Amino acid sequence: MPPPKHRRSSYRARFAPGSFLPVVGTRAGLFGNESGKFEAWVYPLKLFRDFHLTFHVSKRALPAETLARTLTVTPTSATLVYVGDSFRVRETLFVPVHEPGAVILLDVETDQPLEIEAAFVGDFALEWPAAVGGTFEDWDESHHAIIFGEETKKFAALVGSPTAEHSHLAYDTNYSSSNETSFRLGVTQRGKERKMLVIAASVAGYDDALKTYEHLATSYPDLLRDSSDYYRNYLAHTVNLALPDPALQQAYDWARISVIQGLVTNPYLGTGLVAGYRTSGASQRPGFAWFFGRDSFWTSFALNAAGDYATTRTAIEFIGKYQRDDGKIPHEIAQGANFVSLVQRFSLSLRFGGRDAAVHHCDE
Repeated sequence: MPPPKHRRSSYRARFAPGSFLPVVGTRAGLFGNESGKFEAWVYPLKLFRDFHLTFHVSKRALPAETLARTLTVTPTSATLVYVGDSFRVRETLFVPVHEPGAVILLDVETDQPLEIEAAFVGDFALEWPAAVGGTFEDWDESHHAIIFGEETKKFAALVGSPTAEHSHLAYDTNYSSSNETSFRLGVTQRGKERKMLVIAASVAGYDDALKTYEHLATSYPDLLRDSSDYYRNYLAHTVNLALPDPALQQAYDWARISVIQGLVTNPYLGTGLVAGYRTSGASQRPGFAWFFGRDSFWTSFALNAAGDYATTRTAIEFIGKYQRDDGKIPHEIAQGANFVSLVQRFSLSLRFGGRDAAVHHCDE
């Protein structure tokens, strides 16, 4: 049997709008559910939560999640199809393997004028237990994007589209408030058209985030192809099994992909294995997307069985960097650990019964 191809297959046979849906690379992730709502991370930064689309057609505003019909998931991306009475929209969520950002492609087919509105709640923050100071959102007309920033100008992000316009920023006054930020992507009069959203962030300031934003906007076809090649080559060069049951075959192939998608590169800490993903909601920790010592070592057995000794080495070397002089290895390393001072870590350890919440060691 030839090596498994990068086939377009779903995680599950039945569409389940409330089920968790992660789309990840090594430097960023979109975490949400199968109705199309999600939050965005570019490690170690959280950008926003509660992202959702609204379709404006015939003087009606239709929530996209009520029109979600099918989901197709590949190692590279996830595609949701929304179907209305007179239109069809394919939303493809794509996180490049090695880029600090994401691209959302919206392929529209409509019989009458339709406009897509993208909305979210800005939540610009470092992963817990780290934190940033005062943050802000602003509209950048020249780049058609919402800018996220903070007072030291060290961290920055952009979320926008080449066709974005009519932005509405979150606000808070003494007589009214809204925590939702949104913009529209321009009207598709009739027929077929592709719209695009770009998400980018940097821990090196606005100029670096803008560079990534422009790179993603112009080079996403190449990045899609590169990501597809990355997973295809991974399947081809790890242990392949020819199994008689198609469902079992698919489960085995996806298991290899799922393990390698736990590899995360943090710009401050390095590259290692995290223990899993989940939406953080209003908090600042996306599930178990910290680096875990014990979990990395257990996972190394699966990696070795699949012939991926290189990732095992990467994971062990990462944990080894944080091993204590007395031999103890870290149970978990928060992605914001480098921002937390020894005084703060001691305070957190008291709160957690002696456990260091930034780098927690154990006798494993």
